[in-house]
Amino acid sequence: MKVLKFGGTSLGSSERIRNVVNIISDNEIKIVVFSAIESITNLLSDFIKQSKNENWIISEQLLEIIKEKHSTLITELISSANLKEIALKKLNKTILFISKYNYKRVKIKDEKMILSQGEILSSMIIYIYLLDIGMDAALLPSLDFLRINKSKEPDYSFIKAKLIPQIEKHRDCKLFLTQGFICRDYKNNIDHLGRGGSDYTATIIANALNSNSVEIWTDIDGLRNNDPRFVHTTKHISTLSYDDASELAYFGAKILHPASITPAQQKGIPIRIKNTFNPEHIGTLISMNNGKDLKAIASKDQITTIKVKSARMMQAYGFLRRIFEVFDTYHTSVDMLTSSEISVAMTIEDTSSLNEIVRDLSVLGDIQVEKNQSIICIVGNFSDQNFSIQNIVEGLNSIAINMISFGASKNNMTLVIDSINKSKALNLLNTYILNNEPCLTN
Repeated sequence: MKVLKFGGTSLGSSERIRNVVNIISDNEIKIVVFSAIESITNLLSDFIKQSKNENWIISEQLLEIIKEKHSTLITELISSANLKEIALKKLNKTILFISKYNYKRVKIKDEKMILSQGEILSSMIIYIYLLDIGMDAALLPSLDFLRINKSKEPDYSFIKAKLIPQIEKHRDCKLFLTQGFICRDYKNNIDHLGRGGSDYTATIIANALNSNSVEIWTDIDGLRNNDPRFVHTTKHISTLSYDDASELAYFGAKILHPASITPAQQKGIPIRIKNTFNPEHIGTLISMNNGKDLKAIASKDQITTIKVKSARMMQAYGFLRRIFEVFDTYHTSVDMLTSSEISVAMTIEDTSSLNEIVRDLSVLGDIQVEKNQSIICIVGNFSDQNFSIQNIVEGLNSIAINMISFGASKNNMTLVIDSINKSKALNLLNTYILNNEPCLTN
């Protein structure tokens, strides 16, 4: 059995959904994971925001847009009057459910319930459409089997115990549908796996079922060796290792959810990234391949650096522990770390507790905070004499490097620069490191 995942852009219109159905209509046994319809999760998030701010008129308008988008798909896709009526009734019931939160205080638990409706609606519409065209399929609600533990890690024993019997109930069925992104927590409350979490859903299911492959269907032909939004001469990456894919995903390659690599890597399950709109393209294969010839760059914005300087660090044990206890207290992860004899520099993405972190760290030393920073991650074989730290530094000789980290991984180097210089840096590295054609940097 293989697992396929289709993102929101793949489901953005009735024509696109028909295209997806053509892709999944072979005779192989598979589970297909669906995201919400394109833009629906953002609309639901905005609904929550406007409702919290008591902007009732705006929140009602957003709900009407959500209803209209799904109603249009139902009307355009489903021919049977009976099935169309069933789908519209389910849609109206969902809209009524969401609307009840429009005039009352929305709690965190309520937010997660509201956000889960996007995936529930998309999978419902596609399932009924498949019935309408005579395809045999089974809809397996992910809330019935997908659970995370206290550490927000997949509860595989629970997942297997719930999912496998559901599949076995449909012995003659070869096509199973489910929702991405949404799950339950260890208390059985509705939760989610984070934005882009449908990728993660797919690899968790693949791990639990020991699947032979995972396919992530998106709107581009796999990974590129640089960010095509800023660099015009990027190259396609056909294969790369799990570790390199993790680095690129974590540090800004938006095509893949960062956490989605681990479940597949644990079982050696290959992941192929494919383009829904160009299904014949080979895409990108992520597997045990060591990626010796890979050279690629990713970047992450909205980074804040925090530097702690204290002479008390010198030859003192436990100092770093005290620093990280502060971040642990405020549930804030550190992306990158560098240190010297008397200072430590760290980067964070989540700044919701920045003031409290700075306050607590100030007890340990002098604190310096820099906002509007970007991390650039360079992945490649640094044992290659043509791919060295010297090349990188020389290539960026006109740009100030605020932090640099190398050594924890032989295939990864990370830099921090001012965000205003990011586009120029990516283009310079494209020329000097990736050996692509020179690009304008202004």
